[in-house]
Amino acid sequence: MKRKKVLKIVGIVIGAILIVIAALSAFGYYMMYYSLLPNEGEFKHDAHYINPEEAILNDDFNVCNENYIFQYYNQSEVLPYLNGKNGFRDYINKNYENRNYSDSGYFNIRFIINCEGKAGRFIMHENNLDLEPQAFNSDLKKQLINLTTSVKEWQPIFLFEKNRDAYMYVSYRIENGEITEIIP
Repeated sequence: MKRKKVLKIVGIVIGAILIVIAALSAFGYYMMYYSLLPNEGEFKHDAHYINPEEAILNDDFNVCNENYIFQYYNQSEVLPYLNGKNGFRDYINKNYENRNYSDSGYFNIRFIINCEGKAGRFIMHENNLDLEPQAFNSDLKKQLINLTTSVKEWQPIFLFEKNRDAYMYVSYRIENGEITEIIP
């Protein structure tokens, strides 16, 4: 009789432990694979959302999944520059020409890299070195937009076993018309 009670208690304890392990495993799986996925339509109200109607160079551009556009930094292994950041910086510095510009500040270009490595939905922001809104010389803006948008291949982010769409930005720090830094 006592042996039956002991086996029953051991069975209940082992069963409870298995249920807890299964629950923790299911929670861990959810956190790893589903908790980072955005809800449908979530990006339309977030700061990084780029409205396709306001963006430029959007005619032939399509995202692979409008409801799941991630940030480029969700993938930590590599930045989306196809030839690496140094290759991108070398390309910009080789082709950029300071035409006696006196502008200083940050010229930011935000865009989306789709799952195929193509870029589109470009939008620009201009700030002085104190990050206050300012307008840059129109020729300088045109030159930086042309250089950035002429890059036709980017490295799509790889997340959850698949290439994904991602928001990306390139910020040019400019001092007296010279590019002093390219971020990120």
